[in-house]
Amino acid sequence: MTCVVFCFSGTGNTWWCAHRLASSLDARGVQTRVESIERTGADAAADLARSADLVGLGWPVYGSDLPEPMKRFIDATLPPANGQGLFTFCTQLLFSGNGARVYERELAARGWTIGWSAHLRMPNNISVAVSPLSWSADPRVHERRLEKTARRIDRFAEAVVGGQHFSQGHGPLPAALGAMQRRPFRRWFPRLRNDISVDTERCTRCGRCVRICPSGNLAMTPDGVVAGGACVLCVRCYNYCPVQAVRYMGRPHRPERGLPYRGPVPDFRPEELAAE
Repeated sequence: MTCVVFCFSGTGNTWWCAHRLASSLDARGVQTRVESIERTGADAAADLARSADLVGLGWPVYGSDLPEPMKRFIDATLPPANGQGLFTFCTQLLFSGNGARVYERELAARGWTIGWSAHLRMPNNISVAVSPLSWSADPRVHERRLEKTARRIDRFAEAVVGGQHFSQGHGPLPAALGAMQRRPFRRWFPRLRNDISVDTERCTRCGRCVRICPSGNLAMTPDGVVAGGACVLCVRCYNYCPVQAVRYMGRPHRPERGLPYRGPVPDFRPEELAAE
C-alpha cells in the first residue's frame, strides 16, 4: 500500500506531525511520502494523489478553520477521488471543535470521504506581542508535548492501517463548537490579512521573509519590504525574521518575552516548506 500526505505548515508543527505520521505508517507497511503543498506543482500533486492508495491532508487550524493555502489546494489541485482512502489531521494548541473535518462537505463534493480524522496538540506558535499566551523558542521545552503527540499519532496510524474507528471532530456537537470560533474568525479574516508590516529601520533587507511567505504577501522594494494585504496568518515571517523586524498589528516583537517560536525541533527550517 502507498500513501501520500499533503500538508500545509506555517511554523513547523504540522510539518513535524506529517513526518512523524509517515514514519509510523512506514513501520506498519504503508510506503508514505510527505509533500508540502507549497513545493509540489499542481500536476505533480494530482498525479501523486491519483496513484496513491491512501491520501492524507494535514493543516494547522486558525479559528477552527483551514488555512487559505489548503483551501485552494483542495479546491483547485486535489483531483476527484477514484476509490482512494482519505484521512485528515489538524494541529492545534488546545481545542478546535471539528478542525480536522471542517472541509468535509467540500471534499465530499469532489468524491472524497474522510475515513479517519485526528486532532493533534502541539506547542504554541503564536508569539506576537498582542497575544497573552506564553511560548518558547527552546525545543527542549517541547519534548514532553511531542512525546504525547507522537503516541497519539501512532494510535492514529494503527487505526488507519487496521481500518479501525478514529474520527475526532465528527458529529454535530464538535461542528457546533467549531462554528463558535469559525464564524467570528471568518468575519474578521479579511481585516486580519493586512496586520503584518515591517520595521524598515530594523530590517536588514535579507529577504528571508519574502522567500518563505506562502501567499506572496511580502515584496522587496527600493524602500524595503512591504506587505500587500494577502496574509494567511501563518506568522512564519514574524517568527523567523532574524532580527524581529516584522510587526503584527503595528506592534514590534517584545524581546523581554524571548525569541519567537522557531519550530518544534532544532533542525526545522521554514525553507523546507516554501516554494523553491
